Amino acid sequence: MMRYFLAIIIILFSTSTFAQNQQTDSLKKVTAPEIIITGFPALERITPVPFTKLGQEQILRDGDFKEVPSLLSQTPSVMTYSQSGLDIGYTSANIRGFDQRRQSVLVNGVPQNDPEDHSVYWIDMPDLSGNSTSIEIQRGAGSAFYGPPAIGGSINVETGLSGKREFIVSGGYGDYNTSKLGISLNSGLLDDKYIVYARLSQFKTDGYRDASFIDLKSYRISLARFDSNFTLQLNFYGGPVKDGLYYYGIFPADDQRSNFTDPKLRKINWSENYYTETPYERRPQEHEEFFQPHYEAITSWEIDKQTTFFNTLFFIQGDGFFDYDGTGLSTDYYRMTQIYGLRYNFQGLNDTTLGNELVRGFVDQKQFGWLPRIEYKHDSGVFTIGGEFRINRSNHWGQLLSANTMPIGIPGDYHFYDYKGGKNIMSGYVAERYDFSKTVIASASVQLLSQEYKFFDEKPFYLDSSNAALRGGTPGTFMSYNFNVPLFFINPRIGVNINFNDFFSGFASVSQTSREPRFADYYNAAFFSLPNFNRNANGSFNFNDPKIKPEHLLDVELGTRLAKYLLSDDVLFSGGITGYYMPFSDELLQTGNADPFGSPIVANAEKVLHYGIELEAGLDLGSVAALQCNFTWSHNEIGQFSADTMGVIGKMPIGFPPIIAGATLLLQPIKGLTLSLTERYVGEMFGDLTNSAAYRNEPYAVTDATLSYRENNILGMQFVELKVQLSNVFDKFYTSYVESGSGFFVAAPRHGFATIQISL
Repeated sequence: MMRYFLAIIIILFSTSTFAQNQQTDSLKKVTAPEIIITGFPALERITPVPFTKLGQEQILRDGDFKEVPSLLSQTPSVMTYSQSGLDIGYTSANIRGFDQRRQSVLVNGVPQNDPEDHSVYWIDMPDLSGNSTSIEIQRGAGSAFYGPPAIGGSINVETGLSGKREFIVSGGYGDYNTSKLGISLNSGLLDDKYIVYARLSQFKTDGYRDASFIDLKSYRISLARFDSNFTLQLNFYGGPVKDGLYYYGIFPADDQRSNFTDPKLRKINWSENYYTETPYERRPQEHEEFFQPHYEAITSWEIDKQTTFFNTLFFIQGDGFFDYDGTGLSTDYYRMTQIYGLRYNFQGLNDTTLGNELVRGFVDQKQFGWLPRIEYKHDSGVFTIGGEFRINRSNHWGQLLSANTMPIGIPGDYHFYDYKGGKNIMSGYVAERYDFSKTVIASASVQLLSQEYKFFDEKPFYLDSSNAALRGGTPGTFMSYNFNVPLFFINPRIGVNINFNDFFSGFASVSQTSREPRFADYYNAAFFSLPNFNRNANGSFNFNDPKIKPEHLLDVELGTRLAKYLLSDDVLFSGGITGYYMPFSDELLQTGNADPFGSPIVANAEKVLHYGIELEAGLDLGSVAALQCNFTWSHNEIGQFSADTMGVIGKMPIGFPPIIAGATLLLQPIKGLTLSLTERYVGEMFGDLTNSAAYRNEPYAVTDATLSYRENNILGMQFVELKVQLSNVFDKFYTSYVESGSGFFVAAPRHGFATIQISL
């Protein structure tokens, strides 16, 4: 696959020369790089969606030791948490209460949600915040026409290029033996055509919670060519990841673990066995290693003054393993009984536990995609037509690494589960932005989306009289499942933006979004669950009739914006109000159970309603100070939920926090000195659907501070910057998130990080 990607890159370089020769002004010098537009960024006073943008200055100020989700914590309707207790490693951002499986995450316009489980593993894109030049959050269905369906919102991260020549080295150290080293080189614009950028970094920490160490190494190489009518950018980034396992929090069921305020007990990293629910601390051998390199080729070809052809080709290859404790499972689960021994030529064991099992789960995943689109600028707006073509293939297997008792003669590469999966994604879309006038701008689009899950090459399992009927087969035989799940959606969207004057505008939009279940919701082969399909008359599974359904959202947005209104000399005010109304049908809700890695098990709820109000306000006092505030109130209610494991639930609030608020104060008392103070508040939330007190997460407010000093043109250097970041200034013990299947996740008390950055 990689050789085909390289061949395409060579063709693109050739296309660059061809496109240049086709333009009549091809001899014209390019004096500055043209920006390649990736994704679908929202435009102020044009795009009818609520959105917030973080610029490079803000990212650099706050992103020294934080993952991208943590940078979003001061934006409306966003709450963030980290499984490790620090803002690195496995971090998550919930938008309007929806987790990352209900968000569309793009980096340079390339979809990042895992095609099979919809999650976004920020840790597998190490130091992405250090490579980012802008981050945009669109709440609700958003404006993107491809990629994972956006329900809570979408996040588009850009790793742009600058024409400024720079060589930067940086280093930092903080609590919990946290360190970061980085070096970057930007060639600037060479021969009026080329930019070369390279960056290396390493991030390490012992972690706040026990056995939650993290060791991340990252690289980024970007090459760009800018012609008069054609732009090509190549991005290569990634890095090896090694970290401990810390996907379970503290469970309230055990009094010893419910003491959130005990400095020692709250740090314990429990290894909760899913089957026996016996608590014990993590074993030293439990860890994971993963490597996910990204390859991107992004082009922009201005065919004529009205028509531009955008292309993105990408290839993502990820593979790695996680070693976890499997104590308490049987030889039948590990497929090491006598019948398996006869089939695979080793001495099988009786159906009993093996003792102190250590298991390796391995995944190898490859994804190739092409994202073409054509934009035609006419007299009254812009017409867009495009598509999305993605192919994903994966191989998953599990291996018992060690146990007190192991079968004699078992092959070293024996896999007790082994299967392949895949997903084909193909969509087409058309969109029109029509400017009736400078005052009224309308937008409409429709996407036709075809998807197909594939499951094949499963390792056969044995059927005896006790499980044959359950598994839908014949006793005394080996069998495996092989099936496809096709899906088709139509996602329309319409909206209007009205500019009442040079400062005040309003917008309204209506969108329909559909989202498929995770693959594991259909069949979790790694844990030998039953396929989630209805049965034929003979007891076999009907793989054309899944029990679980896609979910469908109607998103209605209504809002106003006031942009840069001059209150007095050097005092600017900006603000906005957005109301949203989001009725759901067949929303996938947690049943209260989780798989062995803390991921919630879900079922369809027939009716769910979400609505709320988002407020934003900002004051800019010139170069002296700035203040940004936001406030969200929401109501989230189950109308009807009839899951088999839940009974019938109706008219019950969902445990999303009803109030989220934040404020950032930026002070610059003297030239080069900047003080940033942030405050964020998250209201109470519940980790289960019954809103039980046992799973109530207390409201919390937390304060962070950053003090930096920058001196330009000193000792022959472009600049030197010193920075100290202090998180949880008032040293509060709190839990930042709760899920009934995963427990409460604690946040680290007061901790700091100091950095120095030098530009030569």
